[in-house]
Amino acid sequence: MTTIGFYGSSKIDGWRTKLGRHLDDFTLVDLMSPEGQLADIALVWAPPKGELAKMPNLRGIIMQGQGVDYMMRDQTVPRDVPLVRLVDPDMSNALSHWAILAALDFWRDAAYYRDCQTSKTWQPIVQRPASGAKIGIMGVGAIGGIMAQRFAALGFDVRGWARSMRQIDNVEIFAGHDGLAPFLDGLNILVSVLPLTPATTGIMNHQLFNQLAKGAYIINGGRGPQLVEADLLDAIGSGQIAGAALDVFAIEPLPADHAFWTHPKITIWPHVAAQTNPNTAAMQVAAAITAIMAGREPENRVDWARGY
Repeated sequence: MTTIGFYGSSKIDGWRTKLGRHLDDFTLVDLMSPEGQLADIALVWAPPKGELAKMPNLRGIIMQGQGVDYMMRDQTVPRDVPLVRLVDPDMSNALSHWAILAALDFWRDAAYYRDCQTSKTWQPIVQRPASGAKIGIMGVGAIGGIMAQRFAALGFDVRGWARSMRQIDNVEIFAGHDGLAPFLDGLNILVSVLPLTPATTGIMNHQLFNQLAKGAYIINGGRGPQLVEADLLDAIGSGQIAGAALDVFAIEPLPADHAFWTHPKITIWPHVAAQTNPNTAAMQVAAAITAIMAGREPENRVDWARGY
């Protein structure tokens, strides 16, 4: 029997039921229990530092979401054990919906018209063109690639930036360090769904903002530390950046005294752009467990050196 140690949410019963549709002969237990400490597999999100290193039977670590930056920061996590990130189609759909919602809210001046409704003012402004807006997606992998295609289907002029070159229909792709400047040049909307690595930490800063079109909009659904918060506030204050929709932050929950909460041009989302859905994720988790227990390479295994 495979023992799965679970840590990271209060939904253990739901996971047990969903995994039972795809796995035989397993038990799902609390990772912090004596039985959990002897588990073969850890199904986790942000476990306490050092706990995974205490598990003598550990054969694989499976994340309950896509991000793995927490695991990268914990130097006690065994690097010789396969680490698998969740690449759930439902998360790709949800994050695409969120980014499109944020982009259209900006492009169609929804904040202005909400203010008009509050003041009972009937005052139309000139509509931006329905096509031709330049939008850039930083990170066109499993999630960003789908997002880019959906923006293209809406008539946006879409660019993608990735670590290495790839092909996406109706999307102009730029790659690597040399491709970043031409990718950014003149963008009206910038969306980040990048993984957090040393190379992406602080990537959204003064230098980057100044390469965008004046009055551009920032949408961050990647990771909070990718954004230099003081630089964003300065760029909005100068008018270089029109505003931002943010789902992720350097410190979460966002502190109550943070300037973002009350800023009229920043929209706060509490890390909910794409939540893990056990209904759609269970099959992928079960497949990873089956592969690991059979001694095979699981899909979506994380490269520790690359960071994702």
